[in-house]
Amino acid sequence: MRKTIFSTFLFILFLIFIGLTYLSFFGYETDRFNEIIKQEVKKNEKNLTLDFDKISILLDIKKLTLFVRFINPNINYLNVSIPLNKLRTDIDLEPLIEKKIVVKKIILATKILDFDSVKPLIKTEIENINLDSVKSAKFTIKNLELEVDKNFKINKNIKFDGVINSANLKILKNIEVKNLASKFSYNNNNFVIDQASWNLNKLSNSKKEFFDCKIKLKKVKKSFDIDLNLKTKKISNFLKIPGMNYAFESDLVTTISSKFLIRINKNILFQNISINDKNNFFKIKNLILDKNFNLINFEEINIKTSLDGNINNELKILSKDKILITGKVFDAEMLIKELSKDEKNNEFLKKISGDIEIDLKRILKSTKFPIKNFRLIGNINKGNFEKISAKSDFSNDEHLDISLKKQETNNSKILELYSDIATPLLSDYKFFQGLEGGNLLYVSTFDKKKSYNELTINDFKLNNAPALAKILTLADLKGLTDTLKGEGISFETLSIKYESDTSTMNINEIFMIGPSISILIDGYIEKKSGLVSLRGTLVPAKTLNTLVSKIPVVGDILVGKKVGEGVFGLSFKIKGLPNNLKTTVNPVKSLAPRFITRAVEAAKKRSSK
Repeated sequence: MRKTIFSTFLFILFLIFIGLTYLSFFGYETDRFNEIIKQEVKKNEKNLTLDFDKISILLDIKKLTLFVRFINPNINYLNVSIPLNKLRTDIDLEPLIEKKIVVKKIILATKILDFDSVKPLIKTEIENINLDSVKSAKFTIKNLELEVDKNFKINKNIKFDGVINSANLKILKNIEVKNLASKFSYNNNNFVIDQASWNLNKLSNSKKEFFDCKIKLKKVKKSFDIDLNLKTKKISNFLKIPGMNYAFESDLVTTISSKFLIRINKNILFQNISINDKNNFFKIKNLILDKNFNLINFEEINIKTSLDGNINNELKILSKDKILITGKVFDAEMLIKELSKDEKNNEFLKKISGDIEIDLKRILKSTKFPIKNFRLIGNINKGNFEKISAKSDFSNDEHLDISLKKQETNNSKILELYSDIATPLLSDYKFFQGLEGGNLLYVSTFDKKKSYNELTINDFKLNNAPALAKILTLADLKGLTDTLKGEGISFETLSIKYESDTSTMNINEIFMIGPSISILIDGYIEKKSGLVSLRGTLVPAKTLNTLVSKIPVVGDILVGKKVGEGVFGLSFKIKGLPNNLKTTVNPVKSLAPRFITRAVEAAKKRSSK
């Protein structure tokens, strides 16, 4: 009897061992508990519906844990369907003795999710999050771990990782990140993006740019602490600073690192930003931007850049009681354009006001005349210069003076520039291509809507000027054409008067007078299309001098005493888009009174000297 009982007991133990071994290595699949599990889930979480075909049970003896894997699972939470690749629950075995089910952990993985579909769920679960910048996205959660308490409530200690398959984000008004792909993970309020790559909207036809990128994000109350580390060879594609001339070499790796704080719906505090490669660096301390990425304040900016192996920017910018800019060299390709830019375009600096002082040892332009000892004192109001007084030197006897004043009566401003050498200030403009020598005076009265401008250049030469060369060629003035291509044509004065608004530059007058020829031009240029429409008159100097000497007998000059005697010059027209200008030339038998008036004025000025 005892032997039978003992044998039966051993057999039962053997069956239990076999059962446990089978459960440990192979598991057991069944659909018997489907309805019970679904009802229990619904009872504990009314907003959650769980669907599956059957379950697979696997035992871990060492951990005293039962792994329950759901086959072909799908979750619907808050009316949002979430297709799953994997769903598993870890159940503690000890409470099962007391007929209690205690879930230790829930582990799941999703199929590819569409951002638009799960967006309502993200907004519900994460407070104070703005998802407007995400235009579209597809992503996969590879491994999501949820800890569950005894009441089947999910704890806040969530862990997950996954892959962003593709995403399009709008960062700024004119900048979009397209085709973003990366790995990501989340643990204890720390969100990390790693191995990221993307394209920018301005480079939609370019190949995908790969970055060694890592972003750590931690939410603290209503703020996000972010630690960014990025390496790329394409930094020039998206780092553009207005008014600065610099370039990162495409074959060099640029390192970007930054720690910053984003206050939700408020501002962004960059504790530090470091951007550097072998030849360039930008270092910024305590930069504050508003939620629209406009500048509020900063502490210090250090810049050093190189072009073609030579340092072209080396300066420091401090913001304390006033903005102080000091340095050895500054490349000022866009200096004049920035000073006269329309106020509405300076949104980035609209919150900056105060005094400014600039002390630069050398300023570079795209000419052989560097500007030395540049000193500027001024005032900025809401991102725009209100007052400027600046002086600098080309040499001991050649100087540059700049002044800007605001007229209190009508809020317009007057910008005045005088330069003993004209070329450095005109090199950015195609119209003045070929101009050599001369001194310059520029006066501009402008407000937010319109500007009135007058430019005068004295004692200069034109050499290889394409527009004038074409006119002379069409007019069959071979001698002047050869001179223009050789030593150049001399002019005593160039006077340009024009008005400009947001749509059009109306040229009231371009008057050039010299020993060889004189020219009078008017017309307009459309800013949006670039359409050029100019008409003018060209008169050889010999003919013009004869006319001026005979001014008392105006009737005889304009009409002529004999047939054919009234041919005085050539009229021409230039019209078309910048890359397709058409020029026509015709002889004229009489000159406009305005041409004669301007010629007489110029003659009087010469005689008075």
